[in-house]
Amino acid sequence: MEITKVSFRTGVKPEDMEHVREIVTSSGFFYPVEIDVAVELVEERLKQGEASGYEFIFLEVEGITVAYSCYGLISLTKSSYDLYWIATHENQRGNGLGRILLAETERDIAARGGTAIYAETSSRGQYLPTRMFYEKNNYTLKARFEDYYDQGDDLVFYVKKV
Repeated sequence: MEITKVSFRTGVKPEDMEHVREIVTSSGFFYPVEIDVAVELVEERLKQGEASGYEFIFLEVEGITVAYSCYGLISLTKSSYDLYWIATHENQRGNGLGRILLAETERDIAARGGTAIYAETSSRGQYLPTRMFYEKNNYTLKARFEDYYDQGDDLVFYVKKV
């Protein structure tokens, strides 16, 4: 599919709760409780604004929200950010949108004075494309905690200096 018009939006709208649910669900990667948490972060931002600590970038193709990132300054740090979520709707994967969204997210974090971005993921086989995505975008594997999520499901931490 040829992408003709990509735009970014940082303002969070009530309908983004459903957009996020649809995007995250479409991947088939996440447990229902994880999907609920992704939606709850949008809800927190809507209720508390900047005080929530959650920043969002929504990527739209021809006005349709197809990907998003959620990130925030890590408490008690001066300039380190967590990348909580970055996801692209399954029917849009493979078009380079994740890379475009990640670059925009990194740009925004740097503009906020961020100096490092931390991303965590799973070691399960289905997450190999996710780990490769971070590595292709110059994130460095910094830590691995064995059996963190479950037996045989390690927590994998990546970091990138910005």
